[in-house]
Amino acid sequence: MKTLTILLVISIYCFSQNDSTIQIDAEIIRCFIQPDSLTQIIGGLESLQDRLQYPSSALEKGIEGTVYVALTIDTSGTPSNPKVLKGLGYGCDEEAKRLVTTSNYFPAILHGKKIKSQFMIPIKFKLPIE
Repeated sequence: MKTLTILLVISIYCFSQNDSTIQIDAEIIRCFIQPDSLTQIIGGLESLQDRLQYPSSALEKGIEGTVYVALTIDTSGTPSNPKVLKGLGYGCDEEAKRLVTTSNYFPAILHGKKIKSQFMIPIKFKLPIE
């Protein structure tokens, strides 16, 4: 009921605006729809981090930090369209994209049905202790 009220208020606002704002406000509406269960990495983030292969150029330069990758997970749990939102360079961005696209996922569920969703994953690069 709460979601319906919010959507009603937003749609009234959308239709009272000109056409250029309707597209922007439609994106806002999508933020209010909460799935029953969110997309999850099978094995968790730890399994993904365990497979990380530190790029040699990043090791040589002493680069560490977090790469944020956004991707789409379809209804079968297949990842696609990885995009680095914040990268480190030196091969870390490419390794982060490789990790997220070779992982397996449980898709998000809305009203008992699997749905396509956007997902953001932080990949941490921490230099090994010698």
